[in-house]
Amino acid sequence: MGTTKLFERLVTKFSIKVNDLARYLEISKASIYNYRNLEEFSQIPNDKQYKIFYLFDKMNEVELQLLLDENDNNMLKKYSDRIDAIFAEHSAPISNISTMGKVSAIADIDKLDNLDELSKKIVLSKVSDILAKLHDIDVKGFADYLDIYNFHLDSRRK
Repeated sequence: MGTTKLFERLVTKFSIKVNDLARYLEISKASIYNYRNLEEFSQIPNDKQYKIFYLFDKMNEVELQLLLDENDNNMLKKYSDRIDAIFAEHSAPISNISTMGKVSAIADIDKLDNLDELSKKIVLSKVSDILAKLHDIDVKGFADYLDIYNFHLDSRRK
């Protein structure tokens, strides 16, 4: 059957609530309904596709399609539990995010280890100043993006 309405079929199969999905993908509920009506999964913006892949612990459309064919109740429960855990993490109080955790995530992705100690301290200080001025929800969204980006970067290296 191909990947026609793949997103719609995943949402239906796993009974995913529109509110939870909209919060996770950081888009409006109307956008969720629009995505559900798309004929091809590839029409969803790339950054949202990556988050959907992460949600289901899959790397591409083919793997998502195979998930739709899965009928083992234990496996389906595993995926449902994963989805619930990710959604719970996204609805957790944002104040739990530490500034140093945010800075270290940025430092890791930018490979600041190659810099001398003084340069590294200056860069981290500037990043910390920028993060302090942002709203916590923006920082959480950015940190989540870094996690997803790192996940896909690591997966491609394997």
